[in-house]
This record gives sequence, C-alpha cells and structure tokens, in this order.
Amino acid sequence: MASIVTPRVGFAALGTLCAGLGAGHLASQGGGVGPLLESALIVGLSGFVFYTVYDLPGWGISHSGRWRAVRIAALTALSFASLAGVVWLIWLLEHHAFKLPFLIAFATSLGAAVGSRAGPYAVKADEQLAEAQELATLLSINDRVLRHNIRNELSVALGYLDGIEDVEDDAEVAERAAIVRDHLSELSETSERTRRIASIWRTGSLQSFDLVPLVRERVDRVTAEDPEAAIETELPDRRIVRAHPSLPLAFEEALRNAVEHNGDDVTVTVCVGRDGDATTLVVADTGGGLPATDRETLRNAEETPLEHTEGLGLWLIYWTVTRGGGAVEFAENDPRGTVVRIRLPDRPESDGPSGPVPEAAELRRRARRAAMWGDPDVAGVGTGDPEADESA
Repeated sequence: MASIVTPRVGFAALGTLCAGLGAGHLASQGGGVGPLLESALIVGLSGFVFYTVYDLPGWGISHSGRWRAVRIAALTALSFASLAGVVWLIWLLEHHAFKLPFLIAFATSLGAAVGSRAGPYAVKADEQLAEAQELATLLSINDRVLRHNIRNELSVALGYLDGIEDVEDDAEVAERAAIVRDHLSELSETSERTRRIASIWRTGSLQSFDLVPLVRERVDRVTAEDPEAAIETELPDRRIVRAHPSLPLAFEEALRNAVEHNGDDVTVTVCVGRDGDATTLVVADTGGGLPATDRETLRNAEETPLEHTEGLGLWLIYWTVTRGGGAVEFAENDPRGTVVRIRLPDRPESDGPSGPVPEAAELRRRARRAAMWGDPDVAGVGTGDPEADESA
C-alpha cells in the first residue's frame, strides 16, 4: 500500500471528491440550465486540483513536503466548507437561506482549488528557508575551521620549520620534520572532512541499503584496525532502507567516535530495529559521554562563537541523516556514555526523494551553484558518497 498511496494520489483523491460533489449536485437537482451551470462551476474548480497532480513533480519539494501540501489543500477545502455552512446558517436566521448543497459543494471545491495551488508555494518557501539556514550553518562551520583549526595547525608547522635549515643535529631535524608531518596530516584530514560535509550537504539523491551487511562490514573494518575494540551487535536478518548515499560513512563515523574517543574499557553496542514507521540504527557506548554543549549545538543545528562542536564528525553524521529525510539524536546513555540514534523513515521505493531531498530541478540548481564555487564534486555529478567520489 505504501508504494501506491503517494502525494499525487492524495491530490487526485481530493480532485475526484470535488468533481463528485459537482456530479452529485447535478443529479440531485435534476435538469435545467441553472443546476448544469452550477455543477460545471464546481467541476471546473476541481480541474485546478487535477492540474496540481500533473505539475507536482516540477515543484522541487520533498516527499514529506508534498504530503504537507496535500494536507494544506484538504484543510483549506474543509475550512471553506465550514465557512459556507456558517454563512448559510446566518442567511437562514435572516430568512434568506440559499441552497445549502450547492453552497457547500462550491465552497469545498473552491477551497481545494486554492489550497492545491497555494500549498506547494508555501511548502517550497519553507523548504528554501530551511535550506538557507542550513547553508548559513555550513558556512559558519567552514569559517570556524578556517579561522581556528587550519590556522593553528599551520602556525605550529611553520613554527617547527622556522630555522630548521640552521639546525645541525640530524636527530633534531628529524624530530621537527615528524612534528610538522603530524600537524600537516591533521590539516589534510580537517580539510578533507569539510569537503565531505559540503559534498554530503549538496547531494540530493537517495540510495537503498540493507543495514545488516552494512553494519557488519563497517564493524569488521573498525575492529580490524583496533582489535581491542569491544563491539556488540543486535541485528535482524534483513532491513532495507532508502537513505543518503553517505549513510555507510556516517555510521562508521559514529562507530569510530564511540571507539576512539573513549577509554580501553568502553563497550559499544550497535542495534538495528523498528520504531513505528521508521527503522532505527543505534550506536551506544559506555564511555565518557558527549559534552552537553555539543548536544545542544546539534539539537539547535547551528554554530555559535561560544558553543560549537570540536570535531566535524558529528556534523557529518547529522547532515547525512537529515539530508536523507531522517533524524538523528545524540543522547546520554544509562548509566554513562553516549547514544547516537539514527531514525530512517519508511518511504516508497518509487516515489522519489524524501525529507529535505530535492528533485532533479533543484539538483541542477545546486550543481550550478557549486560550479560557481569552483568545486567539481557537485550534486548530480558524483555519487553522493565522498569515499566513492574520491576514488573515482
């Protein structure tokens, strides 16, 4: 049923209801020019709703936004019908009662026509505002990285390089060179993470994953690099989701944060389960916990001068999940540690993007914008997975 009932079907049902009201009015009133014109007016208004069924894909709004537009249209129709009933009641009390069936049918069709055309406008404006706010946050993060992380690493590296040509002790030269190499490596990793985050934010496609082999493959990768890591898994036989192409990278980031940023005695548990109409992917550890300022920053989805995440990994997780239409929660574990709870909503395989994922027209617009930045790794060009794009 999920693959059949789509937002376009919702608009089609609303249009059919309005056309049915027009046909029912004609049938109940019998022949005559008056009832025929009245029914034609009602059916004509339903044409606006059916036109929305046709042009809805061109609006470039998300799957959830489309359903919101359907709700706006339906509520507008209901509001107009209620208003018509109140007007009829006032006329009745003043002994000027008009034909109630026509009044209700006309008002319902008019409300549906207005709502079906205004709803997508309202939703698109909201989503563009949300995108602008996300872009402002992304620019704020990049500005902080440029001003703080990169500047500090370069300052330290240049400090150790200063006067190195005058040092006669080979051991000291080697020591300085090693320190410079370490800081430049940190600088390279920081710049790569900012590139990954920008790539994730620009990507608007979805990809199907079976979470079970995905989790097992990434857990094996982490434990191969750190054999002492204690990682337990609770997995079903199979769980298919549609999410952002960088979901494997985000999961591995959450896993590495749990393993590397805590002591040797930490235990990490990975669970895949169900929560209502969504699939959940949970990474819980028994470590020191995530700082409250970082949780608050991610909860508000913004960076401030006094309150920002020290690492970029949490933002990588956040945008991978939210840009794919999901939700992520960073919470305290009981009795200690951190829980990263990723929620991926069910969505029909064939009904296009979900959540804040844009359609093809929006992807082309982002690609043009990214080209203006001089970045060849743009949405609609790469795969959306920074690892895959980098190796291509």
